Amino acid sequence: MTLRVAVDFGTSSTCVVASINGREPQVVVVDGQPLMSSAVYAAPDGTLFVGQEAERQAAMDPSRYEPNPKRRIDEGELLLGDTVLRVTDVVHAVLRRAVTEARRLAGGAEVDLLVLTHPADWGAIRTRLLRQAAGRLAHEVALVPEPVAAAVFHAATFAPTEVNQERTVEFSGRPGDTLAVLDLGGGTVDVSVVTRAPAQLSSFSGLNERIGRRGGFQVLATRGDPSFGGADVDQMLLEHVGGLVSAADPDAWRQLVEGRELADRRRRRVLRQDVRGAKETLSRHAYTDVPMPPPFSDAHVTREDLERLIAAPLGRAVELTVAAIDEAGLRPKQLTAIFLVGGSSRIPMISRLTHERTGVVPTTLDQPETVVARGALRAVQVDPDRTGALPGASAPRPGLPPRPGDQRTEVVRPGDRPRPAYTPAPPPRPAAPPPFSPLNGPGPGGGAGRGPVQVPSPPRGMPATALAEPGKRPARKLPWLIAGAVVLVAAVAAVLIVTLNQGSDQPTGRTVAAYEYKFLAPSDWAQTGGNVQERRVVVRPSDAQSGDDLVAVQEIAMDYDATADRAKLAGELRSLTEQATQQGAAQYSGFNADATYAGKQVIYYRETKPAAVVDWYVLAQRTIRVHVGCQYAGAVPRDRVADSCEQIVRTLEIIT
Repeated sequence: MTLRVAVDFGTSSTCVVASINGREPQVVVVDGQPLMSSAVYAAPDGTLFVGQEAERQAAMDPSRYEPNPKRRIDEGELLLGDTVLRVTDVVHAVLRRAVTEARRLAGGAEVDLLVLTHPADWGAIRTRLLRQAAGRLAHEVALVPEPVAAAVFHAATFAPTEVNQERTVEFSGRPGDTLAVLDLGGGTVDVSVVTRAPAQLSSFSGLNERIGRRGGFQVLATRGDPSFGGADVDQMLLEHVGGLVSAADPDAWRQLVEGRELADRRRRRVLRQDVRGAKETLSRHAYTDVPMPPPFSDAHVTREDLERLIAAPLGRAVELTVAAIDEAGLRPKQLTAIFLVGGSSRIPMISRLTHERTGVVPTTLDQPETVVARGALRAVQVDPDRTGALPGASAPRPGLPPRPGDQRTEVVRPGDRPRPAYTPAPPPRPAAPPPFSPLNGPGPGGGAGRGPVQVPSPPRGMPATALAEPGKRPARKLPWLIAGAVVLVAAVAAVLIVTLNQGSDQPTGRTVAAYEYKFLAPSDWAQTGGNVQERRVVVRPSDAQSGDDLVAVQEIAMDYDATADRAKLAGELRSLTEQATQQGAAQYSGFNADATYAGKQVIYYRETKPAAVVDWYVLAQRTIRVHVGCQYAGAVPRDRVADSCEQIVRTLEIIT
C-alpha cells in the first residue's frame, strides 16, 4: 500500500488530504470536521494536545494554550504555562496529529510522501523550520507554495471553458495562463499572481511525459497582510455582539469576556463558537441570532452589520490583490481568472469588492478552505524512484544550478541535512538598470507622478563622506581642518553615548524572516509586499501602507565569495552604478565602498528619483549579498524612515 498525505498547515485551522494507492485524494475528517484546529495545549505532564482536544483543555489553563502556532514561527521558542518549547516541536505536534489521522484512514500504513504547503513569500529560514518540524513523519517530505497548489487544483477542476457574467474564463492550465490567488485564511491574507510556464521549461529529466505536457506554475508576485484573517472577523463580530447586549449588565459582560474562573472560560469558549457559527451563517443568509448565556438576551445580527465591521480590512485585501497584479506587470483584465480560497472567502462582500475594483468576477469553489491541500498532492508528481517534482519549477539548465527565485519542490529524506531552498547562482548582468535597484520603476514605491524632492541630509549614523562624489577631495584650508576636528570630537562623544546606552536601548519589533536573511522591523511598520522572483521584502509604516516612504530588502546571489573578495564586489557595484548613470537608466551618486552605518560595514550609494530619494546599504556574506533600500518620499516624517532603516540594517542577519 502506498500512502501520500498533504497538509495545509494554517494559522487557525489545518486541512489534511490523503491518497491511497494513487487514488483520488480525499479530505481526512478530524474530530468530525474537514478542518482540524491548529491549536496546541501543553499539559503539565508534557503531553501536547492538538485540535479540539487543545481547545477543550484551554478552559483549564489558558496560559498553556497556543491557538495560532503558525504566527509564532519566527520566535524560536514558546512559553506555554511554565514550559518552554521549541516552535518546531509545537508545529511537529500539529503535523503529527494530521498524519496520524491520515494513517488511521489507511489502516496504519506508513506515509510514503508528505506534502506541506506554505505561503509563497516564506523564505529558506521558515521553510527549513517547516521541514524540521516534519521530521520522522514520512519517508519523504515535499514543500509546495500555497498559491501553486491552489492553481494546480483549479486547473484540474475547471473545464476548458466556463462563461462568467463578465468574461470568459479559460483556465485549463495551459502555458501562458496567468491568475491571481486571493487566500483569506484564519490569520492572514495572502495574494499571489501565478502563471503557467511552457511545458518545455518545466519538465524534469527522469519524469514521465505527462508531467512535461502539464507544464508548471511560477509565482510572479506576492503580497500579504499578516495582521488580518478569519479569527479577526470573529473578534470584530464578538465585540459587536457585546455592544448589543452588554448595556443590560456591564459587569456580567466583563466577567464573561475577561473572567478567569473555569465557569467563565467555558462559557466564553461556547460563545466564541456561536459567534463563529453566526459569521458562517451570514455568508448564506441576511441575518441570524447568536444565543447568549444568562443574563443576556440573544443577539440579532445582520449581514449588513458584519459588512460594516469588515469593510475596511477587506478593502485592504482587495488593494493588495491589485498591487500584486500591478507588481507582476499586468492589468486585471489580462488575467485568466481570480480565484478565492480560504474559509473567509465565503463572505460575499469579498467577491463583490474584488469585482468592483478589478472588473473580474472572482471564482470560488465549494469548501474553499480545502483547495490548497487538495491541490498539493496533484502538484507533486512522483516517479518510480520516489523523487518528488513540482510542476511549476523551472527546468534545470544543463550543467548549471537553478536560478535564484526558481520555485522548486524540496524533497527531504530521513537523515538529510537541511539545505537552502535553492542553489545560489550568479545573477544576471543587464546593462541597465542594475538588478539590485527594485524601486526605480513606476507604481507603488516608484515615486512616479510627483514633483521633485529635495535630496535630504544623510541618515543619522551615516558618515558624511558617504555622500561625497567619487574622486572629489576637500580643499586643504585651515577652517576646514578646524571644522573637521570639531566633527571628530562630536563623533567620539556620540560613540561613547551609544556605547553607554547600548545595553538599555535594544531594538524591539517584529521579526521578518525571508529567503536567506532576517531582520527586526519596528513594531509600527508592517510587511506590505515583496517579490518572490527577486527575493525582495517591502515594509512600510502601518498607517501609510500605500505610500512611497518604505524600506525594501532584497537578496542577490553571487558566483564568488564576497567575504573573501570584498574589493571585487565593490568594483562590480561601482561599475553598475556608473554605467546606469551614464546611460540615463538611473541616477546614482555618493558611492562609498567602505562606509559604516548602524554599526556595520556597508557599501553605500544613493539613488535620486524625480519624486524620491533612496539610500542603499549593501551587506554581504559569502555568496549572498543583501541590499537595503530606504526610500524617502516626504509623506511621513523623514526621521521615521531613517530610524526604521537604521534598525533594519543593524539587526539584519544573512543565513548562508
